[in-house]
Amino acid sequence: SRLATTTSRMYTTTTTSRHSLISHFSPLPVLNVNHVHNYSLLTRQLTMQVPGFDNIVSETLETLTEALEELPDFIPDVPEIFDVEYNGEVLTLKIREDCTYVINKQTPNQQIWLSSPVSGPKRYDFVGGQWIYSHDNSSLIDLLERELSELLNFEFELNTVRHCLLPFS
Repeated sequence: SRLATTTSRMYTTTTTSRHSLISHFSPLPVLNVNHVHNYSLLTRQLTMQVPGFDNIVSETLETLTEALEELPDFIPDVPEIFDVEYNGEVLTLKIREDCTYVINKQTPNQQIWLSSPVSGPKRYDFVGGQWIYSHDNSSLIDLLERELSELLNFEFELNTVRHCLLPFS
């Protein structure tokens, strides 16, 4: 049977050639997940990019880069090897030879991935104006503040990064 989707302004109906499967009010087309041959269509529909994702990730990484680059101006005993590099949607922060953070954009998953020398790898989703790790609901910025404050023996907040985060537009 062939899947057909029709959409009007307020009403969506999904039908096969035999009978109506789903009928309800929705701004989005309804997909029939009961047919295996429609799986690739469903996958493409579910993985479409959320508008604004590229902008919010770029803004997050650029603002985070700027904030981290300013840290040596405020920390009394910053390590000599302290280095911040942002290139091609990848942010690298090297605190010492054996201590490097990598934060990068993952467009297919619409996430930011973090590799931390302290807490290991984490994948963050943008939820409610914050980058959240779903396993423990911690935010990327909170984790960075906590870990970097401990590693650098200097407590600070990344307020400028918090204020740049806006919902997808």
